[in-house]
Amino acid sequence: MTIQSALSRRDALKLFAATTSTLAITSPAIASAFRSLVDNKQTLLKWYQIKPNHYAFVDLNTGGNVLLHLREDRCTLIDTKYPHFAGAILDDAHTILAADHPPLTLINTHHHGDHTAGNGAIIPHAKASYAHKNAIPRIQSQLDRFKQTAQNAVDQAKQYSDSEELESIAHQISSKASSWTNQTITPTTAVDKAVTTIPSTEITLHHFGAGHTDNDLVVHFENDNVIHTGDLVFAGLHPFFDPSAGVTAKGWVNSLQRTLALCDSKTTVIPGHGQPGTKAIIQSQLDYMSQLIEQVQKQIDAGTTKEAVAEMHWDFMDGLGFERIKSRAISAVYDELSQ
Repeated sequence: MTIQSALSRRDALKLFAATTSTLAITSPAIASAFRSLVDNKQTLLKWYQIKPNHYAFVDLNTGGNVLLHLREDRCTLIDTKYPHFAGAILDDAHTILAADHPPLTLINTHHHGDHTAGNGAIIPHAKASYAHKNAIPRIQSQLDRFKQTAQNAVDQAKQYSDSEELESIAHQISSKASSWTNQTITPTTAVDKAVTTIPSTEITLHHFGAGHTDNDLVVHFENDNVIHTGDLVFAGLHPFFDPSAGVTAKGWVNSLQRTLALCDSKTTVIPGHGQPGTKAIIQSQLDYMSQLIEQVQKQIDAGTTKEAVAEMHWDFMDGLGFERIKSRAISAVYDELSQ
């Protein structure tokens, strides 16, 4: 949905609030709690309140899903999208709380740029920041790309919204991008355990081994029964396979099974991409991966070429978004199973 330039920021918020019923919410169980935007708050970005204190920035056109967990005494941010959003994320946290920013903790679910390119505008303001140890060198290897993206922040902000405030914040980030260093973009704490509890919070980080990448973290807000899966879950979409990131379909299945074990019927799940839902969206991704492995293996056993298999379609793929990356997923699984 696009906000027309003639709308004021307040009018735009009212429009989104009025159109909540048109959104494709994955689970009816949380539909009543999934409001289009924060009530009576003039936020720069399109935040959805999914539970008390939990706000998700969900937009398929602008990279991975961000989650804000706001309390009077602390703020936790899961992923940073792109630089032109990063400053607005901080500004909106201030707006929603109607108070000075509390201490900020940043968690990167994995290294891909649509989840980390905004780090350079966030980490200098963070009291603590976390990523898996395998993510650290991968994030640092993208420094030049992140700086270039940040230098184009104003143009990117204009494509998202006609907000002069968003443009102004993007300009501030752009002007500082040339000074970014590895220290600026890299989380300060490298997670090297299967289970890590962040001090003074109810947040637990889980690494179940390689799956979508070799550095996936599942973020579990245990007291609130909320989970951010990172890109282990693409809700209603074909998943993205990146062979250079250590992707493994079999490991992905293991990670999904273990993430599912953290859930009950009331768990709210934020996927890396797609609409939030319940544990059903984890199960759907697990079913997809399991069937993809099964079907590709059948074709390998039958002697079908990789090129031919990559063009195939099975019923479990019907109706999914990101169609353009479907063949990439099939090809990656073919390569893995052929080894």
